[in-house]
Amino acid sequence: TINTTEYSSFHTLAQSISVNIINNLKEGKYQDVSNNFSSNLKTKLDAIRLEQTWKSIENAYGAFQGIKSSEEKVTAESTYLLSEMEFKNQNLDLEIALDENNQVSSLLIIPAKDKRKWLPPNYGNEKNLVEIDTIVGTENGLLAKWTKPITKSKDYIVVFVHGSGPNDMDGSLGPNKILKDFAFGLANKGIASIRYNKRTYDYRSDMSSKQNELTIDMEVVDDAKVALKLAKDMGYTKVILIGHSLGGHMAPKIAKDESVNGVITLAGNSSPLVDLIVPQFEYLLENDSSSQITPFMVEALKVQVKKVQEKDYDETTSAYMLPLSLSGVYWNSFEGYNPAKEAKKQKIPYLILNGSRDYQVTVEEANNWKNGNKNKLSKTIIYKDLNHMFFEGKGVLLPKEYESINHVNAQVILDISNWIKALK
Repeated sequence: TINTTEYSSFHTLAQSISVNIINNLKEGKYQDVSNNFSSNLKTKLDAIRLEQTWKSIENAYGAFQGIKSSEEKVTAESTYLLSEMEFKNQNLDLEIALDENNQVSSLLIIPAKDKRKWLPPNYGNEKNLVEIDTIVGTENGLLAKWTKPITKSKDYIVVFVHGSGPNDMDGSLGPNKILKDFAFGLANKGIASIRYNKRTYDYRSDMSSKQNELTIDMEVVDDAKVALKLAKDMGYTKVILIGHSLGGHMAPKIAKDESVNGVITLAGNSSPLVDLIVPQFEYLLENDSSSQITPFMVEALKVQVKKVQEKDYDETTSAYMLPLSLSGVYWNSFEGYNPAKEAKKQKIPYLILNGSRDYQVTVEEANNWKNGNKNKLSKTIIYKDLNHMFFEGKGVLLPKEYESINHVNAQVILDISNWIKALK
C-alpha cells in the first residue's frame, strides 16, 4: 500500500511513474521501463543494464514483496521522489527525478532511507525558536536554515560545518539529525545558527561530473566561508564556527582570515584524514561481525593509503588506486595542511570536544590539538560514554548504534552554550 497523504503535483506524477517503473521491473519489461527515461538517461541505463541490476538486487535481497511509502527529497539541484520497495531480506528505495518534460532524468536504487520522524530533544523546545529558509551563496547557492531564538537578540550565531560524505543540513544519520539537535538546543540557550546542505548533497549530478576535479576546498572550505559571511552580514555580535568530524578537521583553514570569534571542533581529527582510514576499517573488521569488510579489503586499502602517505601518486593516478576512490587531485588538496599547527597560529579561542567511545576520531586525536592554542579560553573536554555523534551509549561502539533513535547529549549543548557566552 502507498501512503496517500496530501501530495504536491510533482509527488503525484512522480509516484505514478515510480509505480509504473517498479511494476515493469517486477514483470521483466525492462524496455518499457526505459520508455520513461530522458534521452540522456537512456544512454547511461539501457534495458540490458536494467535487467542485470534488477536480477542482482533480487539475488542479494530476495524476492520483491511490494511498494511501501514514498516521500520527497529536495535539493538545490533537483527534487527527488523516494519510493520504498520491500524485498524479502531488506527494503530499498527507488529514487527518481524528473526533467522539464516529466521524463525520468535520474534513477537510483539505494538502501531505504530511515523514515521515522525526528522529534526535538527535550532541551530543544520548538516554541522557543524560529526556523527560516535561506540560501548560502548567490550563484549555485545551497539550501539552508537560519534557526534563531524567539527573542530578537543578535548576540551570538554559530555556523555548522558537516563531516565527510554528501550530508544534508541536518547531519541526518538513520533516524537521527545531529546538527538539528545542536541548532534546536542552542536556540533554546539564546544562540542562533546557520546550517546548510553540503555541495555534494545539493548538487550531486554536477559534483559527480567534477569528481576528478574535486578538492577539499570545493567540498568543504569554500562554502563554509560563504556561510560565515552570511552570518556576519546578519549583524550578529559574535560569530562562531562549529565543525563536526571532517568539518572540525578543516575548521582552522576555514577560520583563517575570517575574523570569527571562536572555533568549536566536534570530534575533529588532528591527524591527516588519510591516517584514520585503515584504523577505522581494522576496528570494524575486529569488532563488527555484521560488517561486509574482509581482511583482503583491509590489505588492499593499506596499499592505497600507503600511496598517498608516501606521495606515490599524482593527479593522473586513477581514483580506484587511491583511498575511498577519491582522485589524486583531492588528496593533493590536503598537502601541507596541519590543523593543529594552523590553530596555534590563530588568536581566537578553540573548544575541542570528543566522546570517549569514538573509534572514528579517537580521544588521542582530540588531545593532540592541545586545546587548539594558548588563548586562555581554549580548552578540551572529553565526554565519558559518548560516541562520534555525541550520543550516549555503553560497550563496544558499532555502526548499528546509530540506527537507534537518539539525541546529542544535553551536557554537550550546555558546555557549548556556556563557552560561547564567555567569549569576549
